[in-house]
Amino acid sequence: MFQSLESAEERRAGKLFFTMNALLFMCFAVFWPFLSAHFANLGIDSGRIGLLLSLASASTVIFLPIWSRISDRTGNRRGVLKIITLGSSITVLLFIVSKSFLALLFTIFAFAGFYACFAPLQDAIVITYLSKTKMKFSSIRAGGTIGFAVMILFSGYIYAYNSTLTFILASVIFFILFLCVRKIPQVEIVKKEKRKLDYRRLFHNKKVIFILFIAFVVQVAQGFYFAFLGFYIQELGYTSREIGIANFISVIFEIPVFLVIDRVLKRFSVISVTIFCGFMVALRMFMLYSAAGIGMIYLSTLGNGIAFIGMYYSCATFINQEMEEDLKSTGQSMIALAQMGLGNITGNTLGGFISQYVGTRFAYLYYGVGLSIFCVICTGVFVAINIRTKLLLKS
Repeated sequence: MFQSLESAEERRAGKLFFTMNALLFMCFAVFWPFLSAHFANLGIDSGRIGLLLSLASASTVIFLPIWSRISDRTGNRRGVLKIITLGSSITVLLFIVSKSFLALLFTIFAFAGFYACFAPLQDAIVITYLSKTKMKFSSIRAGGTIGFAVMILFSGYIYAYNSTLTFILASVIFFILFLCVRKIPQVEIVKKEKRKLDYRRLFHNKKVIFILFIAFVVQVAQGFYFAFLGFYIQELGYTSREIGIANFISVIFEIPVFLVIDRVLKRFSVISVTIFCGFMVALRMFMLYSAAGIGMIYLSTLGNGIAFIGMYYSCATFINQEMEEDLKSTGQSMIALAQMGLGNITGNTLGGFISQYVGTRFAYLYYGVGLSIFCVICTGVFVAINIRTKLLLKS
């Protein structure tokens, strides 16, 4: 374990982590919310848009375990992040020259192989570091919310003016992020013994399995919600300006959640919080289905703080608490694979084809109904387990 640091040095590290989160989500905000609309403008139909977005998640499934194991094996998490940020800065520029479906397949696979792996590896460093200080992860992660909110105010106008500029700007921000990564403290991994990775160690805790399963199913719907939001808004006759406003509203209301999430998790179990987040995602699906204008769409984005951040933050902190020191990066990658990987693959692919045959509006309805049923079942199982546990304690 690393030695406790002086408070001034801790504050510097905290500001650096905050800035890195802000930059990462600025990169996301500058072009990703408009990506489905960008594909549509290139003449790609909704079914193939779903495949493209699913390929990004498939790339995550392939590369994230590799980066995670390199990170845990070598103990040089900072070095891995440097490679990932440089790779992201270079590959995002390929979107400028990729015009055909096949070219886009290669580009999004290569880009996601770097970009999508950054957040879980960074979280492993940040949460481990903060566990030795009095700083809270929620305060650091709020940097991402602020960065996204600031950038999304301008990115819609930038995209409308010239879509090429959004990718160039993303590349520049990634490079600045690389410069920040070079300055973060190296969090050493203490290995009690040399041993081969046994993935069964990740699943000894049944709560971990349950959390991963809930995170996966909820993300099937949540992933489709965001992946096709820009496409849906454009389908209703609105522009990139409305896409930007919708994303700004969704992220700015994450801030109140960050202020209370630690207290909520002290009072309620992680499983109950994640199930509640699932119900919130289903509600947002129904609101998009019933949207007669942009007002209802804006209203649906208000719940993003609970639906997305509640799920993400609860899972990230829970996994870090449950994993052994030499498995923390791998543990964070498991939740990322369940959500950003398998969840998005399923949600985007299935949703893309549903949208192609019955329309995006009805796709949101079907996802809302399916997720509601799932959350009701999970609630019943959770209540039954609690009752059984109390009866066993009394006997």
